[in-house]
Amino acid sequence: ACNFQYAGGGRCPCTKFEQGEFANMCRCGHKSSVHLSDTAKMSFEEQEILNKLRRRASLHSGSVKFDDLAKPVRRPGFTMVTDKEVLADLQRLLTETHKDHDNWTRDRGCSLHGRNGCATSCVMSHRAPVPTGYQLLRAEKNRNAPIWQTFATTRAAIRQECSSPGVPFSAYKPWSALEVKGEEPLDPCINEWRLFHGSSVQALKSICGSNFRLKLAGSGATWKETGKEAGTPLYGYGVYCAESVTKSDEYASPIEDGLPADIGCCVTLVCRAVGGLCRVVDTNEFDTGELRRDVFDGPYHSVLGDRVSKLGKPFREVVIYDSAQVFPEFLLYYRRLGVPEG
Repeated sequence: ACNFQYAGGGRCPCTKFEQGEFANMCRCGHKSSVHLSDTAKMSFEEQEILNKLRRRASLHSGSVKFDDLAKPVRRPGFTMVTDKEVLADLQRLLTETHKDHDNWTRDRGCSLHGRNGCATSCVMSHRAPVPTGYQLLRAEKNRNAPIWQTFATTRAAIRQECSSPGVPFSAYKPWSALEVKGEEPLDPCINEWRLFHGSSVQALKSICGSNFRLKLAGSGATWKETGKEAGTPLYGYGVYCAESVTKSDEYASPIEDGLPADIGCCVTLVCRAVGGLCRVVDTNEFDTGELRRDVFDGPYHSVLGDRVSKLGKPFREVVIYDSAQVFPEFLLYYRRLGVPEG
Protein backbone atom coordinates (compact mmCIF):
# COMPACT_ATOMS: atom_id res chain seq x y z
CA ALA A 1 0.00 0.00 0.00
CA CYS A 2 1.10 3.58 -0.60
CA ASN A 3 2.47 5.24 2.53
CA PHE A 4 2.34 8.81 1.18
CA GLN A 5 0.72 11.23 3.64
CA TYR A 6 -0.86 14.47 2.52
CA ALA A 7 -0.48 17.78 4.38
CA GLY A 8 -3.97 17.40 5.87
CA GLY A 9 -3.06 14.07 7.45
CA GLY A 10 -4.82 11.72 5.03
CA ARG A 11 -2.98 9.01 3.15
CA CYS A 12 -2.95 8.10 -0.52
CA PRO A 13 -5.80 5.59 -1.17
CA CYS A 14 -3.60 3.48 -3.47
CA THR A 15 -3.50 -0.11 -2.18
CA LYS A 16 -1.01 -1.62 -4.62
CA PHE A 17 1.91 -0.40 -6.72
CA GLU A 18 1.02 -0.29 -10.41
CA GLN A 19 3.65 1.04 -12.79
CA GLY A 20 2.74 4.33 -14.39
CA GLU A 21 4.41 6.29 -17.16
CA PHE A 22 7.86 5.86 -15.60
CA ALA A 23 9.40 2.63 -14.29
CA ASN A 24 9.55 3.56 -10.59
CA MET A 25 6.42 5.72 -10.42
CA CYS A 26 3.04 4.27 -9.50
CA ARG A 27 -0.13 5.31 -11.30
CA CYS A 28 -1.07 7.12 -8.08
CA GLY A 29 1.86 9.49 -8.72
CA HIS A 30 4.20 8.31 -5.95
CA LYS A 31 7.49 6.37 -6.11
CA SER A 32 7.77 2.64 -5.47
CA SER A 33 9.86 3.34 -2.35
CA VAL A 34 6.85 4.85 -0.52
CA HIS A 35 4.77 1.74 -1.22
CA LEU A 36 5.34 -0.41 1.86
CA SER A 37 4.10 -3.91 2.52
CA ASP A 38 1.24 -4.21 5.00
CA THR A 39 3.61 -6.09 7.32
CA ALA A 40 6.11 -3.23 7.34
CA LYS A 41 3.43 -0.86 8.65
CA MET A 42 2.26 -3.19 11.43
CA SER A 43 2.86 -2.45 15.09
CA PHE A 44 5.11 -4.72 17.16
CA GLU A 45 2.08 -6.52 18.62
CA GLU A 46 0.54 -7.09 15.18
CA GLN A 47 3.80 -8.45 13.79
CA GLU A 48 4.17 -10.75 16.80
CA ILE A 49 0.71 -12.22 16.17
CA LEU A 50 1.47 -12.67 12.47
CA ASN A 51 4.79 -14.36 13.20
CA LYS A 52 3.12 -16.75 15.65
CA LEU A 53 0.54 -17.68 13.03
CA ARG A 54 3.32 -18.29 10.52
CA ARG A 55 5.21 -20.46 13.00
CA ARG A 56 2.01 -22.36 13.76
CA ALA A 57 1.57 -23.06 10.05
CA SER A 58 5.18 -24.24 9.88
CA LEU A 59 4.54 -26.47 12.91
CA HIS A 60 1.81 -28.32 11.04
CA SER A 61 4.22 -28.79 8.13
CA GLY A 62 6.81 -30.24 10.51
CA SER A 63 9.47 -27.54 10.00
CA VAL A 64 9.08 -25.93 13.45
CA LYS A 65 8.98 -27.54 16.87
CA PHE A 66 6.01 -26.84 19.13
CA ASP A 67 8.30 -25.39 21.84
CA ASP A 68 9.32 -22.62 19.43
CA LEU A 69 5.81 -21.15 19.66
CA ALA A 70 6.27 -20.51 23.37
CA LYS A 71 9.49 -18.54 22.93
CA PRO A 72 8.82 -14.84 23.68
CA VAL A 73 9.56 -12.31 20.98
CA ARG A 74 11.92 -9.63 22.23
CA ARG A 75 10.08 -6.34 22.58
CA PRO A 76 11.48 -2.99 21.42
CA GLY A 77 13.90 -1.43 23.87
CA PHE A 78 17.60 -0.79 24.43
CA THR A 79 20.61 -3.04 24.85
CA MET A 80 23.65 -1.70 26.67
CA VAL A 81 26.75 -1.81 24.46
CA THR A 82 29.56 -3.63 26.29
CA ASP A 83 31.81 -4.83 23.44
CA LYS A 84 35.04 -2.82 23.66
CA GLU A 85 35.57 -2.81 19.89
CA VAL A 86 32.06 -1.51 19.25
CA LEU A 87 32.56 1.21 21.85
CA ALA A 88 35.87 2.10 20.19
CA ASP A 89 34.11 2.43 16.82
CA LEU A 90 31.45 4.67 18.37
CA GLN A 91 34.13 6.84 20.03
CA ARG A 92 35.80 7.08 16.62
CA LEU A 93 32.53 8.46 15.25
CA LEU A 94 32.68 11.26 17.83
CA THR A 95 36.39 11.90 17.33
CA GLU A 96 36.61 11.85 13.53
CA THR A 97 33.46 13.91 12.91
CA HIS A 98 34.31 16.71 15.35
CA LYS A 99 35.12 19.96 13.57
CA ASP A 100 37.77 21.85 15.53
CA HIS A 101 37.70 25.16 13.61
CA ASP A 102 35.12 27.41 11.91
CA ASN A 103 32.53 25.50 13.91
CA TRP A 104 30.12 28.02 15.47
CA THR A 105 26.58 28.78 14.25
CA ARG A 106 23.84 30.72 15.99
CA ASP A 107 22.08 27.43 16.80
CA ARG A 108 24.86 26.92 19.38
CA GLY A 109 23.25 29.77 21.29
CA CYS A 110 24.23 32.56 23.64
CA SER A 111 26.69 32.14 26.52
CA LEU A 112 24.38 34.28 28.68
CA HIS A 113 20.88 33.14 27.69
CA GLY A 114 21.32 29.76 26.02
CA ARG A 115 19.48 28.78 22.84
CA ASN A 116 16.54 30.86 21.66
CA GLY A 117 16.67 32.97 24.81
CA CYS A 118 17.57 36.36 23.33
CA ALA A 119 17.85 38.44 20.18
CA THR A 120 20.30 37.66 17.38
CA SER A 121 22.45 40.66 18.30
CA CYS A 122 22.96 39.29 21.83
CA VAL A 123 23.81 35.83 20.52
CA MET A 124 26.39 37.23 18.12
CA SER A 125 27.99 39.28 20.91
CA HIS A 126 28.06 36.42 23.43
CA ARG A 127 28.69 33.25 21.50
CA ALA A 128 28.38 30.04 23.50
CA PRO A 129 31.71 28.17 23.44
CA VAL A 130 32.14 25.14 21.21
CA PRO A 131 33.55 22.00 22.86
CA THR A 132 37.06 20.95 21.91
CA GLY A 133 36.01 17.32 21.69
CA TYR A 134 33.58 14.66 22.91
CA GLN A 135 34.19 11.70 25.22
CA LEU A 136 31.90 8.68 24.93
CA LEU A 137 30.68 7.55 28.34
CA ARG A 138 28.32 4.75 27.35
CA ALA A 139 26.12 3.63 24.46
CA GLU A 140 22.79 1.89 23.97
CA LYS A 141 21.67 0.00 20.88
CA ASN A 142 18.06 0.48 19.81
CA ARG A 143 16.09 -2.75 19.49
CA ASN A 144 12.99 -2.08 17.37
CA ALA A 145 12.07 -4.75 14.82
CA PRO A 146 9.02 -2.97 13.31
CA ILE A 147 10.97 0.21 12.53
CA TRP A 148 13.86 -1.86 11.16
CA GLN A 149 11.53 -3.85 8.90
CA THR A 150 10.00 -0.67 7.51
CA PHE A 151 13.49 0.74 6.95
CA ALA A 152 14.72 -2.44 5.24
CA THR A 153 11.68 -2.57 2.96
CA THR A 154 12.13 1.06 1.93
CA ARG A 155 15.87 0.58 1.47
CA ALA A 156 15.27 -2.32 -0.92
CA ALA A 157 12.90 -0.22 -3.04
CA ILE A 158 15.36 2.69 -3.15
CA ARG A 159 18.15 0.30 -4.17
CA GLN A 160 16.11 -0.62 -7.23
CA GLU A 161 15.30 3.03 -8.01
CA CYS A 162 18.97 4.05 -7.80
CA SER A 163 19.89 1.52 -10.49
CA SER A 164 17.08 2.50 -12.87
CA PRO A 165 17.49 4.80 -15.90
CA GLY A 166 16.81 8.47 -15.28
CA VAL A 167 18.73 10.68 -12.87
CA PRO A 168 22.34 9.41 -12.72
CA PHE A 169 23.39 8.18 -9.28
CA SER A 170 26.11 10.15 -7.48
CA ALA A 171 27.76 8.79 -4.36
CA TYR A 172 28.37 11.08 -1.38
CA LYS A 173 30.27 10.09 1.75
CA PRO A 174 29.61 12.14 4.89
CA TRP A 175 32.26 12.18 7.60
CA SER A 176 30.02 9.98 9.72
CA ALA A 177 29.62 7.16 7.16
CA LEU A 178 31.82 4.88 9.28
CA GLU A 179 31.37 1.19 9.96
CA VAL A 180 30.62 -0.27 13.38
CA LYS A 181 31.74 -3.78 14.35
CA GLY A 182 28.97 -6.37 14.20
CA GLU A 183 26.54 -4.21 12.25
CA GLU A 184 25.43 -4.75 8.67
CA PRO A 185 27.79 -2.84 6.34
CA LEU A 186 26.56 0.44 4.87
CA ASP A 187 25.74 0.33 1.15
CA PRO A 188 27.51 3.17 -0.71
CA CYS A 189 25.60 2.28 -3.90
CA ILE A 190 22.43 3.78 -2.40
CA ASN A 191 24.10 6.45 -0.23
CA GLU A 192 23.40 4.57 2.99
CA TRP A 193 25.04 6.48 5.82
CA ARG A 194 25.35 6.88 9.54
CA LEU A 195 24.32 10.36 10.63
CA PHE A 196 23.79 12.26 13.89
CA HIS A 197 20.65 13.80 15.33
CA GLY A 198 20.90 15.80 18.56
CA SER A 199 18.13 16.62 21.03
CA SER A 200 17.15 15.93 24.64
CA VAL A 201 17.45 12.36 25.91
CA GLN A 202 13.66 12.18 26.30
CA ALA A 203 13.07 13.21 22.68
CA LEU A 204 15.70 10.79 21.36
CA LYS A 205 14.26 7.85 23.29
CA SER A 206 10.84 8.70 21.89
CA ILE A 207 12.30 8.63 18.37
CA CYS A 208 13.83 5.21 19.05
CA GLY A 209 10.40 3.94 20.06
CA SER A 210 8.23 5.38 17.30
CA ASN A 211 10.67 6.93 14.81
CA PHE A 212 10.69 10.57 13.72
CA ARG A 213 7.42 12.49 13.61
CA LEU A 214 7.77 15.01 10.81
CA LYS A 215 5.05 17.26 12.25
CA LEU A 216 7.43 18.07 15.14
CA ALA A 217 10.19 19.40 12.86
CA GLY A 218 11.00 22.95 13.91
CA SER A 219 9.63 22.55 17.43
CA GLY A 220 13.01 21.60 18.89
CA ALA A 221 16.22 23.62 18.97
CA THR A 222 15.95 25.07 15.45
CA TRP A 223 16.60 28.82 15.56
CA LYS A 224 13.43 30.72 16.49
CA GLU A 225 12.73 34.41 16.20
CA THR A 226 12.08 36.15 19.52
CA GLY A 227 8.55 35.44 20.74
CA LYS A 228 7.93 32.49 18.41
CA GLU A 229 7.40 28.96 19.72
CA ALA A 230 8.64 27.15 16.61
CA GLY A 231 11.35 27.80 14.09
CA THR A 232 11.19 27.45 10.33
CA PRO A 233 13.45 24.62 9.13
CA LEU A 234 15.79 25.77 6.36
CA TYR A 235 14.85 23.08 3.84
CA GLY A 236 11.26 22.54 4.97
CA TYR A 237 9.83 20.04 7.42
CA GLY A 238 11.74 16.77 7.48
CA VAL A 239 14.29 14.71 9.39
CA TYR A 240 17.46 16.80 9.79
CA CYS A 241 20.70 14.90 10.33
CA ALA A 242 24.32 16.00 10.57
CA GLU A 243 27.57 14.43 9.42
CA SER A 244 29.42 16.15 12.28
CA VAL A 245 28.82 15.53 15.97
CA THR A 246 29.79 19.18 16.49
CA LYS A 247 26.65 20.18 14.59
CA SER A 248 24.32 17.70 16.28
CA ASP A 249 25.71 18.76 19.67
CA GLU A 250 24.23 22.23 19.09
CA TYR A 251 20.79 20.72 19.71
CA ALA A 252 21.71 18.45 22.63
CA SER A 253 20.67 19.20 26.20
CA PRO A 254 22.58 18.12 29.32
CA ILE A 255 20.75 15.45 31.33
CA GLU A 256 19.33 16.88 34.56
CA ASP A 257 17.85 13.77 36.20
CA GLY A 258 18.09 10.00 35.97
CA LEU A 259 21.13 7.83 36.63
CA PRO A 260 23.72 9.73 38.72
CA ALA A 261 26.46 8.89 36.20
CA ASP A 262 24.40 10.48 33.40
CA ILE A 263 23.80 13.84 35.08
CA GLY A 264 25.46 16.61 33.09
CA CYS A 265 26.27 14.53 30.03
CA CYS A 266 24.59 14.88 26.64
CA VAL A 267 23.13 12.40 24.18
CA THR A 268 23.17 12.14 20.41
CA LEU A 269 21.33 9.68 18.20
CA VAL A 270 23.25 7.76 15.54
CA CYS A 271 20.93 6.88 12.66
CA ARG A 272 21.25 4.67 9.63
CA ALA A 273 19.78 6.63 6.74
CA VAL A 274 19.29 6.01 3.04
CA GLY A 275 20.00 9.13 0.99
CA GLY A 276 19.48 7.42 -2.36
CA LEU A 277 19.39 9.94 -5.18
CA CYS A 278 20.41 13.21 -3.48
CA ARG A 279 19.17 16.61 -4.51
CA VAL A 280 22.19 18.79 -3.72
CA VAL A 281 21.47 22.37 -2.64
CA ASP A 282 24.62 24.52 -2.43
CA THR A 283 23.18 28.06 -2.63
CA ASN A 284 20.51 30.11 -0.90
CA GLU A 285 18.41 30.14 -4.06
CA PHE A 286 15.87 27.36 -3.53
CA ASP A 287 12.19 26.85 -2.82
CA THR A 288 11.30 24.48 0.02
CA GLY A 289 8.08 23.40 -1.68
CA GLU A 290 10.01 22.53 -4.82
CA LEU A 291 12.49 20.45 -2.80
CA ARG A 292 9.68 18.34 -1.37
CA ARG A 293 8.11 17.93 -4.81
CA ASP A 294 11.46 16.78 -6.20
CA VAL A 295 11.48 14.05 -3.56
CA PHE A 296 7.84 12.99 -3.36
CA ASP A 297 6.79 13.56 -6.97
CA GLY A 298 10.20 13.36 -8.61
CA PRO A 299 13.16 10.99 -8.72
CA TYR A 300 15.04 12.15 -5.60
CA HIS A 301 15.06 10.60 -2.12
CA SER A 302 16.78 13.24 0.02
CA VAL A 303 18.31 16.71 0.11
CA LEU A 304 21.99 17.31 0.81
CA GLY A 305 22.28 20.84 2.11
CA ASP A 306 25.86 21.74 1.21
CA ARG A 307 26.35 25.17 2.75
CA VAL A 308 30.14 24.70 2.86
CA SER A 309 31.50 24.55 -0.69
CA LYS A 310 30.04 27.81 -2.06
CA LEU A 311 28.52 29.66 0.89
CA GLY A 312 31.45 29.16 3.26
CA LYS A 313 29.26 28.01 6.17
CA PRO A 314 30.59 25.53 8.74
CA PHE A 315 28.41 22.45 8.18
CA ARG A 316 26.53 20.27 5.73
CA GLU A 317 23.19 18.69 6.62
CA VAL A 318 21.05 15.91 5.19
CA VAL A 319 17.27 16.25 5.07
CA ILE A 320 15.03 13.23 4.60
CA TYR A 321 11.30 13.79 4.17
CA ASP A 322 10.20 10.19 4.78
CA SER A 323 11.03 8.72 8.20
CA ALA A 324 10.87 5.21 6.68
CA GLN A 325 14.32 5.96 5.22
CA VAL A 326 15.81 6.33 8.72
CA PHE A 327 16.53 3.80 11.44
CA PRO A 328 17.51 5.15 14.90
CA GLU A 329 20.43 2.83 15.71
CA PHE A 330 22.47 3.96 18.75
CA LEU A 331 22.15 6.40 21.63
CA LEU A 332 25.56 7.82 22.56
CA TYR A 333 25.97 9.35 26.02
CA TYR A 334 28.95 11.69 25.97
CA ARG A 335 30.76 14.46 27.85
CA ARG A 336 31.60 17.80 26.25
CA LEU A 337 35.31 18.57 26.57
CA GLY A 338 36.86 22.00 26.98
CA VAL A 339 33.72 23.81 28.15
CA PRO A 340 32.03 24.24 31.55
CA GLU A 341 29.54 21.45 32.30
CA GLY A 342 25.84 22.22 32.43
